Amino acid sequence: MHWADVAAERLLERGDRHVISSGITPSGPIHVGSMREILTADAVTRAVRDKGGEAELVYVADTADPLRKVYPFLDKGYSKWVGHPLAEIPAPEGNGSYADYFLEPFFEALHDVGVTPRVVDNHVAYREGHFADCTRSAVESAEQVREILERVSGRQLPREWFPWTCRDNDGRLVNRHVTKCKWPWLEFENTEGETVRNNLAEGEGKLPWRLDWPAKWSWLGVTFEAFGKDHATKGGSFDTGKEIVEAIYGGSPPDHLVYEWIHLKGSGAMHSSTGVAVSAAEMLRIAPPEALRWLVLKPQPQRHIDFDPGLGVLNLVDDYDRAGQARF
Repeated sequence: MHWADVAAERLLERGDRHVISSGITPSGPIHVGSMREILTADAVTRAVRDKGGEAELVYVADTADPLRKVYPFLDKGYSKWVGHPLAEIPAPEGNGSYADYFLEPFFEALHDVGVTPRVVDNHVAYREGHFADCTRSAVESAEQVREILERVSGRQLPREWFPWTCRDNDGRLVNRHVTKCKWPWLEFENTEGETVRNNLAEGEGKLPWRLDWPAKWSWLGVTFEAFGKDHATKGGSFDTGKEIVEAIYGGSPPDHLVYEWIHLKGSGAMHSSTGVAVSAAEMLRIAPPEALRWLVLKPQPQRHIDFDPGLGVLNLVDDYDRAGQARF
């Protein structure tokens, strides 16, 4: 039995209807390594449907996240955009946003591979109020949230920490001392000594990652998610998320599956920010979509994959053809 069937049977023991989630922060070219998450989620979605259940595949584009730094593939002029949400930064080339510039070719690659999720734009979701209930619960239970994060992660938070990443007057997302918070308004003092107000209900700012992730589980009703091993470490974001969604948001943590990285032969794990990557679009220019699915879905998720974009691609296609001949 394939590992996706095992995951599907486990889900169907809990109920017949499921929301299976995946997502990414589009900070750079979305590479083959990132395809492991969405293809894993898609495989479980298909397996649930094959067994008579209902399953919706949701892909969350974390466009509300800020640009962390000027990556090697960016012009130095992007330094002025560091800290701004990816949805509000201009694209490196052409029209549209920075986020769309990297998401559009990725979604085209997903279509070619046969993956058709419902896409949720995180920046839009904040502005439309989808995070409002969870945000209110978090800020009104700030001390309880702090206790959970410190206890589970084993790390002490700064004295002035508050469960909200504020939006400054210039549009940057910042962590500052919150002087007042009465729903839906928050006030903080910026580095210029100005008092800045954020409307939390309208998404002026965002939840920190360890609160943002379980908030998505809550308002989307997520019942299953696959994620990388970095989130699954003891005291990591999944451990804190489980407690936050239950104790603060009044929801339940999703069933899950942890996957290993895809390594680029001779270079290690793929990362867009370091340039060690082969984009999903590039992969599909040199190999058929079926081969990419085969690359990801053949091994157990807990095993890392070595990807060789040279001769290894030819061997991958041959391996897929032999398996197909043996099956049919």
